Amino acid sequence: MRVYFISLIFLSTFLYPSEGEKLTQENCAACHDDKSLNLISLDSMSIYSEEDLINILQQGKMKAQAEHLSTEEIQAIAGHISENNIPAKEEANICNNDLSLADLFVGAHWPSFGFDASNSRNQTNTTISSSNIEKLELRWSFGIKNVQVRSQPVVIGKMVLLSGANTLYAVDKEKGCVYWSFKSKAQIRNSAAFDKLTEDAIYIIDNDFIVYKLNAVDGTIVWKTKIPKEHESNTPSASPLQVDRYLLIPVSTYETVMAMDPRYECCKSSGAMVAIDTATGNILWNHRVEQKPKSIGKGLISRSKKYAPSGSAVWNSPGVDIEERRVFFGTGQSLQSPASNFSDAIITLDLETGKRIWSTQTLAGDAYNVGCEVPVVRRMVCPKENGPDFDFGASVIQSLDFNGNKILLAGQKSGEVFRLNPENGEIVWKSRIGNGGLLGGVHFGMATDQSKLYVPISDRWVNRDYDEFARPGLYAVDLESGAILWSVMSDDICKDRKPLYGEGYCFPGFSAPISIANDLLFAGSLDGRFSVHSTKDGTKLWEFDTLRTFQTVNKQPAVGGSIDAAGPVISDNWIFINSGYAQHAQMAGNVILAFSIE
Repeated sequence: MRVYFISLIFLSTFLYPSEGEKLTQENCAACHDDKSLNLISLDSMSIYSEEDLINILQQGKMKAQAEHLSTEEIQAIAGHISENNIPAKEEANICNNDLSLADLFVGAHWPSFGFDASNSRNQTNTTISSSNIEKLELRWSFGIKNVQVRSQPVVIGKMVLLSGANTLYAVDKEKGCVYWSFKSKAQIRNSAAFDKLTEDAIYIIDNDFIVYKLNAVDGTIVWKTKIPKEHESNTPSASPLQVDRYLLIPVSTYETVMAMDPRYECCKSSGAMVAIDTATGNILWNHRVEQKPKSIGKGLISRSKKYAPSGSAVWNSPGVDIEERRVFFGTGQSLQSPASNFSDAIITLDLETGKRIWSTQTLAGDAYNVGCEVPVVRRMVCPKENGPDFDFGASVIQSLDFNGNKILLAGQKSGEVFRLNPENGEIVWKSRIGNGGLLGGVHFGMATDQSKLYVPISDRWVNRDYDEFARPGLYAVDLESGAILWSVMSDDICKDRKPLYGEGYCFPGFSAPISIANDLLFAGSLDGRFSVHSTKDGTKLWEFDTLRTFQTVNKQPAVGGSIDAAGPVISDNWIFINSGYAQHAQMAGNVILAFSIE
């Protein structure tokens, strides 16, 4: 593969630079320069390396749109878009000492995306509280080269796992120096997971669905296995979770983007949950959410075949009731009419077999793909329902009510929050917190301390009007009734706020997952600010503006931007957070920040 890319780079030198610009304008500009579509801009796309862009066009979500292009033309487009890339100047910053097994047991862990099997995002082992939060300061920053940061850090004792592009870095928590690094075959978009059973291994999944078990001390491969793709658009967007002998891997799909092409036979993919044996790497079970699709006719004008059911992607990291041996997660919208009964649903599976125990759909008839946003092709590709695209992007949380009974809590892009009975999926209450939208509502994650449910609301306006007013902010919700206990509305500072890289836009609101610890709530905003609030009443106690340039420990030039997709990670007196997310026309960036109280 590396030789292949080198040969492409060599071929590109025979094309005039203007050829790449011309091809980009002819094939990419109509969508990516259209502000109403809320796509990443061409300028912001230059944060990706030439190699990454080639992969996106040849194997990724833009494959259908690029099938008519030759290899040389794809290379010319990638070369033109990436020519203003943030320089890749990362320098080795190797630690003076090796990591030891004992170092993994020094201090508190944040071992997976949701913190624990319940997805509580509640760190109970930290010294940080309202009594000392004013002492929180930035200690070091780490620049990710040639790509925006999306993978949330994981902390295991003295080691912090950071990832960008196709590299996983194991760095020292206090210094940011690198103990070891590991290069995967393809890009890593999700968080690693620490093996809590053996306590000496970690797991990562790359975009080719290759699963790696690595020795946590030195990063060497213990085993690797490949999950067969049922559809070319399947992607491991959400993070894995390890429980006992099971590594649970969510399966999503970017077929919603492929459906923009009227020639494309939409749609055949399905969300899924896969369980892998952590000892051997063997696949134990693979639960496909949807039934196999069937032909439902042909599209208007294009006469391309249409298929259903499809969609119900799993965009969120699963949770597990360890005692009851149950896996729970939420699903996305259908991609084609008629909408499935398993889209926009909370699903529970048997951990041992992967068989469905129950499924509760919160919104019927939600069929949508990205073609619905493109006027020139809308009539040909958009399902008749045209959304509203109110899927579950945030992880489902398991908690306890005031009587000690288990409950499930789910937040939807509709802006609604649900409490469900984990035994049968019955909805106990639902509460409208935001007005919702294509990008939330509740987008990437909530948190709970078993006293309250804490809910971030994005409510970004994207091309559609809703019955209620947008109310982006932070909310505390009563577990028993669903009533709002307090709220803090986002203050809009975006009028004169510009990205430091690319052509993205500033937006108010909280799309990224939030985290809690002791009496504090930690939240990153789409406008680039990282803030800390009281869990008692939401009062803002501390704030740091990440929209700036940073002198990084690895010498990689880096800037901050919108905070999205990944949330704050807390361990002992340390906090780690990503800044920069250019998707959906937001502000690009490529930095991971480390704060602490000394």
